[in-house]
Amino acid sequence: MKAWRNNWKQHAKRMLDYARVADLPSSHVLWAGPSRLTGAPIMAVAMCSRERSENGKTGDMIQVAIMSQTVSPARAYFLGEDGDVCPGECDHRSKPRGGKGTCYVNKVKLRSAWDRAVALVSAGTIGVPAGFWEGARVRIGNEGDGAAVPLEVWRTIADECAGWTAYTAGWRGLSSEWARIFMASVQTPAEALEASAQGWRFFASSSSPDDDRAYDAIARACLNTSHGVACVACRGCDGIDKGARRASFWIPQHGAIGSALRDKA
Repeated sequence: MKAWRNNWKQHAKRMLDYARVADLPSSHVLWAGPSRLTGAPIMAVAMCSRERSENGKTGDMIQVAIMSQTVSPARAYFLGEDGDVCPGECDHRSKPRGGKGTCYVNKVKLRSAWDRAVALVSAGTIGVPAGFWEGARVRIGNEGDGAAVPLEVWRTIADECAGWTAYTAGWRGLSSEWARIFMASVQTPAEALEASAQGWRFFASSSSPDDDRAYDAIARACLNTSHGVACVACRGCDGIDKGARRASFWIPQHGAIGSALRDKA
C-alpha cells in the first residue's frame, strides 16, 4: 500500500503549496467548533499525514481523531469529561460517566497530537483545501465518535478519498445520511438486528463466545481477526456507500480491559 501514501503526499503538498519544503505537517485540524453532543468546543484532527501509521490492525491509514479543544483525551477519560466526543450510547465510555471503561484507545499516546492541534486552533490554522483527500485512505475516529462533528466534514472526506472506515455508537439518533458513511457500533446481537432493521450496516464488539456464535449467523468476522487483512486493504467498514446488502462485521472485544472482561466471560 506504499503507492497510495507516496502519491497522496505529493498531491497533498501541491494542494497546500508545500512544494518548497521537505515534507507535510504531521497533523491538520480539519474542523473546529461546537460538539453536536454537548455544544462544547471540539476539533477533528488528521494525524499521520506525514508519516505512516504504525497501527497494526488498520495498517497505513490517515487517522482522524475527534478531541476536546480544552481537555486532553486521557484527562477527559479519567475524569469522566469525555461526553463532548463520546455519546452516552457508547458502552466503552469512561467509568465516571457510567460506562464500562473498555475503550481500546491508548489516550495517553494522543497527548502530543492534542497539544499540536490545540496550538493550530489557537493560531487559526484550520481546514484543508477542496480535493485534499484525493487518493487517501482514511480512518475516521481513531479517538472519539464521529457523531460529535457535523456530517458535512465527513461527507467531504468520503466524497474525495479512495477509501475510509467509520463507526458511531450514536446511530439511533442519526439520519439515514450518516449510514452512508458510518457503521453502527453495536454491543449485543439484539442491537445488531435493530441497527440492520433501521438500514445500517453494523460493526459489533463481542463480549463472549455465545455472542460470537450469534454474530456469526448474521455477520462476517472482521477480516483482520479471521485472515490478518488490515483495514487499509479491506475498507469494508464504510457504511452503505457501496450497497446496504453487504455483510456487516463483528470482532471479539479487544483492548486491555475489554479483553480481560471477555476472558472472564
